[in-house]
Amino acid sequence: MLIKFFPNGKGAGAGPVGYLVAERVLAYDGNRDLIRDAEGQPLMVTRDPLPEVLRGDPSRTEALIDASRHQWTYRAGVISFAAEDAPSEAQQAEVMVAFEQLAFAGLDGEQYDMLWVRHSHEDRVELHFCTPRLDLSSGRSMNIAPPGYQTAFDSFRDLMNQAHGWADPMDAHRAQEVQPVLETPQ
Repeated sequence: MLIKFFPNGKGAGAGPVGYLVAERVLAYDGNRDLIRDAEGQPLMVTRDPLPEVLRGDPSRTEALIDASRHQWTYRAGVISFAAEDAPSEAQQAEVMVAFEQLAFAGLDGEQYDMLWVRHSHEDRVELHFCTPRLDLSSGRSMNIAPPGYQTAFDSFRDLMNQAHGWADPMDAHRAQEVQPVLETPQ
């Protein structure tokens, strides 16, 4: 299991929420490069199986993001499992609950909104999350991943991987060779 926070977070809620629940998305190859047709137009694929909303309400999350008056309006990311991990429904629920306890430590459930959507169209389980950067009781900005956040979420990842025997992304045997490629303007 690994946890990744996406770098974006500004703008309307239709972008992040729409991506999470969309049936059709842009097609990418194994290197995450966009696949294009003969005319150079990006190809679309239908997710199979379709995304599943596990917790939260996409319409509510989108409306709360749109209502934010702050520059940074949302925080999104994914908890991704290796194909061999195959977490059960109960284990996925455990991960979501524990993640929220860490991300929203000290807050009541009425103070935040969290949308969880499961993607399994790439032959592995991905738990995508999106939350408005907003304390619902005060209207103040709230960032679940402030500077230095990585240490706490890395510890959470390591704890879950150890407890369940899931693949550790930090394992040296899982490392991939990367060769730098120099690109010239030509």
